[in-house]
Order: sequence, then C-alpha cells, then structure tokens
Amino acid sequence: MYARWIGTYGADEFGSVVRAALDATNEIAADVADAERAAMRRHFRTTSRYEWMFWDMGYRCERWPVE
Repeated sequence: MYARWIGTYGADEFGSVVRAALDATNEIAADVADAERAAMRRHFRTTSRYEWMFWDMGYRCERWPVE
C-alpha cells in the first residue's frame, strides 16, 4: 500500500531536492552569526528527533497518544 510513497525517498528526483536544500542551508549558514547558526542547529536537532519519533512510532506499532 505504501510502496510508492516509500519509493519516493529513494528516487533520484528526491535526492536532487534534498541536495539542493542542503546546499541552500549551508550557503545561508555560512553568512549568519554564531548565535543564528546555533539556533539553526537546535532546530535541526528538534526536527530530526520528531522525524525519528514518527518512524519509530510506526515501527513499534504505537498509537497516537492524544485522543
């Protein structure tokens, strides 16, 4: 059921978009002050945790904790 959706992540087109986003982020990060760069790192870590939690929840077959 989800094969096409999951396949999106392995597609060359998706990889190109990800690389473009990483390049843009690195370009912006090179021109900001240390405090702003630290905030970017904090935001990256937070969003990475949420992404990991999303996939881990599915792997563990957990239910959404809010009714």
